[in-house]
Amino acid sequence: MTFRLLGAAVVAWIVFAAEAPARTWTDSTGKHTIEAELVDVRDGKVRLKKENGNVITLPVDKLSEADRKYLDELEAKSDGGTPKTVTVDRLAGEPKELANDDGKPAGKKSFPTGHASAFDAPEGTWYLTSVRIHGSRYGYPAPPKEDFHVTLCDEEFHKIADFTFPYSKFTREEAVWVTLKTRPTKVPKRFVICLDFNAKQTKGVYVSHDAEGESLVGLPEKRAGSFTGGDWLIRPSLDQLKQPPGGDAKGEGTEKKEEKP
Repeated sequence: MTFRLLGAAVVAWIVFAAEAPARTWTDSTGKHTIEAELVDVRDGKVRLKKENGNVITLPVDKLSEADRKYLDELEAKSDGGTPKTVTVDRLAGEPKELANDDGKPAGKKSFPTGHASAFDAPEGTWYLTSVRIHGSRYGYPAPPKEDFHVTLCDEEFHKIADFTFPYSKFTREEAVWVTLKTRPTKVPKRFVICLDFNAKQTKGVYVSHDAEGESLVGLPEKRAGSFTGGDWLIRPSLDQLKQPPGGDAKGEGTEKKEEKP
């Protein structure tokens, strides 16, 4: 059996070997199977140990739905009953957007040391589903042939999950809102979104800010200080798990917050 190694969304590193016996794994087409023990899951890939001792690495997104559900269930056991990442179909489909800004761009900045914004999730268990950024690309007319990074961090700037997107998401025209969808990933009560465009004089993205407030500057593991010129127009959206029949989803909050424009 051969699985093609394609790109996959990032998930946290979870080690399951102690509680995961050998089983049959199936790819997303249902045509290929393999008998193997689960070693761990890291950066959107699962490592499986075959009977002969060889370890192979496969993208989580290329596994069957049943296998992905199995990983979610194991992950839930390792994290208080709620998985760190889920598939979109398990969410309620009622995203809540968080914002520090007032929705009125007053300027724009590019920082090689990274843009960052901290947020407080509502009560309950929430998953990051997308990040909206108001900005525009600068530099040569053609976008660089590289990806930029949107990273979910805890309040100490330790990386939880990293997501990559092509520079072509931003245009060189007037700054606009750009929505970047992420693999649904559980956020802590207080979390930070870091943006890394690998900015240079000849390429980068100007991120808009409003007129008042204080924003963060930094990258994962490298908090660099603050920007006192206003709040970055960076807005994460969060969603919760669907309610099971006859009850509430585990950890679902009831707090309602007013959404900013």
